[in-house]
Amino acid sequence: MGSTTRVASYSKFVLFYASQTGNAKAIAEDLSEQCVSSGLVCDICCVSEIGKTYPLENISSMVLVGSTTGDGDPPDTARKFWRLLNAKDNDSNSLSHISYTVLGLGDTNYTNFCNFGKTIDQRLKSLGAHRFYSCGWADDGTGLETVVEPWIAGLIPSLKNHLLKTHNGSDLKSDEHQKNSITGYVDEVLNNPNDKTSCISEESYNKRNFVNSGAVYSEVFRSNAVNNARVTAEKYGLNILSLEEMRGLPLKALAFPEDTKLTLPVQPLTYLSINILDDYVEEKTNNFSMPTSSSASGITKTNLVSLKTLTRHDAVKRAMEATLEFSEGSDVFDYEPGDSFGIIVQNPKAEVEVMLALLEISAVADKMYELSISETTKKKSAILSNFIPCRSTLRYVLENCVDIRSVPKKALLRTLVEYTYDQVEQRRLKELISKEGSSEYTKYVRESRLSILDLLLIFQSCKPPVTVLLENLPQLQARSYSVTSSPLTHPGKISFVFNVVEIDKADTITFSRKGICTGWLASFDNHINTSKDVLTDSLSSLSVEENRLNNINIYLRSNQTFHLPGNNSFPIIMVGPGTGVAPFIGFLKHRQAILSKTETNLGESWLFYGCRHKDRDYLYKAEMEHFLKEHILDHLYVSYSRENFNNHPKYVQESICLHGAELCSLIMEKSARIYVCGDAKNMAKEVFEAFVSIISVHRDLSATEARRIIAQLQVERRYLQDVWS
Repeated sequence: MGSTTRVASYSKFVLFYASQTGNAKAIAEDLSEQCVSSGLVCDICCVSEIGKTYPLENISSMVLVGSTTGDGDPPDTARKFWRLLNAKDNDSNSLSHISYTVLGLGDTNYTNFCNFGKTIDQRLKSLGAHRFYSCGWADDGTGLETVVEPWIAGLIPSLKNHLLKTHNGSDLKSDEHQKNSITGYVDEVLNNPNDKTSCISEESYNKRNFVNSGAVYSEVFRSNAVNNARVTAEKYGLNILSLEEMRGLPLKALAFPEDTKLTLPVQPLTYLSINILDDYVEEKTNNFSMPTSSSASGITKTNLVSLKTLTRHDAVKRAMEATLEFSEGSDVFDYEPGDSFGIIVQNPKAEVEVMLALLEISAVADKMYELSISETTKKKSAILSNFIPCRSTLRYVLENCVDIRSVPKKALLRTLVEYTYDQVEQRRLKELISKEGSSEYTKYVRESRLSILDLLLIFQSCKPPVTVLLENLPQLQARSYSVTSSPLTHPGKISFVFNVVEIDKADTITFSRKGICTGWLASFDNHINTSKDVLTDSLSSLSVEENRLNNINIYLRSNQTFHLPGNNSFPIIMVGPGTGVAPFIGFLKHRQAILSKTETNLGESWLFYGCRHKDRDYLYKAEMEHFLKEHILDHLYVSYSRENFNNHPKYVQESICLHGAELCSLIMEKSARIYVCGDAKNMAKEVFEAFVSIISVHRDLSATEARRIIAQLQVERRYLQDVWS
């Protein structure tokens, strides 16, 4: 970059996205469509294209939609862009020819909220770029749409004004203080509830481009499809709410009088076309979809060789420890305690079968299809998703590629309106996506963790083509777990701990379910011999699907910072309630192995652990007491949140404050490393404040000064977090 010479510029603006799980990309695509419908011209692409397809010196106006991953890290796709912005030859005027704005996506449950977007904004400004529209910081903890939708509504008129000035040769000036004209959503003909054309007709429905199974669409036929789905659900043991119970769901009741005008978002443009190859020889798809957004270092095959329950039967949550053994001939990746790894998962077979029945495509589910961009689409930036094969089977894609458990975005609900023939159900869908029904969407869809399967079971007159789901459902992501083992003590194996996730039927959840990965792993409990740490003889009688325990695909998610210090003499302070203790068990096993092989001075070690009950869910109690006895662990403090022990700390942050003087000395005088693992929403924030408090009290500093010290420790990688929401 380095030079201030402007080589060329685009007359249109460039819309970049930096996405980790797909949210930023989906929002950018929706923004692109709204811009096109408003007469704006833009290119849209991944931020990884900056420097290749789009050299920075050739860009005049850009919009960046970027997510923050982990605790303040950039998405993997944005790392090259970040290095480009921080090149040594850049000067303070390098990007003076660029006008920009940033929409950052983050989660306030994490300490460094929207850190990637905010850092990019500051870096662009420091290199001379001009912000033409105020940046937006969307919080996934409360609902991205509450910021995204008004931000986009204000961006479009601001973009028009900015590009018009640029085209007319006006000087580029920051419009940061310009009052944003956030006027709401786009009104359409469909917004009028009295407009009977808003309800799709049977004839027009049959002309839609969906998998052609010869079905004639009608209310009676749809009822049969729902009944078939119920029969399928019963076959696989899914206990779906009865029709009478569904009629009582709040999601079925209108929230506003029928004459209330609703303001709806722009309808997304469909773009996929699918062709079932009837004359194609039926074949199985043996490869699987790799999460392209992950920082995977390669997939390794493993076998499940041990599975044991760590909690008592009456514990609030059931915690289990699993051990995987690397398959013979597979690559054994190098890992360190503190790393995590991803398990490639599949959607539950029962839910996939019910989905196929609801969409009335069971008959063609195992036939080869061919996916392409529709010749009639008006979507300018239409591309095939890199996680959905162009040729495969629908069963394979619904099992392995798309996340059918994900909460449906408003863009998907907006499209489903077009494929819902019952006027009351269609009206309710409109309420959920409308500006007026924002709280309804938050309560009954987002917070309830509604899935597309729940949605189709509740809104029984809705029958979208399968292409609509392939266009809108995000990629099925691998499930990540922290390592509890050490390669020094268990070579060729890797262990981890997890809580079995239980999701009960509720206001919008139509059937109870377990977590996709944890429920699947827990189902093997009867097939594993925990005492001998080997598979039992019953393995030969397992079904094909159950035999997947001999073919579990994993990949390393190396944590570049959450590791033991390189100098073993540094003190370590570990805070990990519940399953957050997992990486610290690996830490202590590793320290024990190091001590047994070499004479070394281990730094002082402290562990603050918390659970609900002393006798029900105290994980790794025997192991921790062993580490204490062997002086691998110097201090262990356990808090019980549900026990009535007088003057005993209920939470880890209370224990930290009780030992504030010693901890403060370790941090300020002996370069101690602090590690926090567990829940980001409450625990991590309160632990952070506990360390702020002890430094403030024991160093006689203000809270602001103490907070600044902890922030500096984060910069120096001495205060490290491995947290989740």
